[in-house]
Amino acid sequence: MNTSVIIVGVITLVLIWFNLWISIKIINYLKSQNQDVSLFNGGFFVKGKIFKYLPLYKKVTLEAEGKVGPLYNTFYLTFILFIFSLGIGIIMVV
Repeated sequence: MNTSVIIVGVITLVLIWFNLWISIKIINYLKSQNQDVSLFNGGFFVKGKIFKYLPLYKKVTLEAEGKVGPLYNTFYLTFILFIFSLGIGIIMVV
């Protein structure tokens, strides 16, 4: 296997784990603001649920701090970089 493919794969994994960590931090922030949120549905982790809570995070941080919280843009940045890295990795393998 090509070394560059492995490097891109590791970068992709790091990005998705960092994105997951940011998602958990967003959920924890919303819970600290007395919002009823969870990334789990019946005991199973549901990644797509974070997209439901991002507008809520934006609204809550705007009201509380007067600006959008830093996790909002960081989430989207890491998600876009993850998709880009995943695409490059798939292209390199095919």
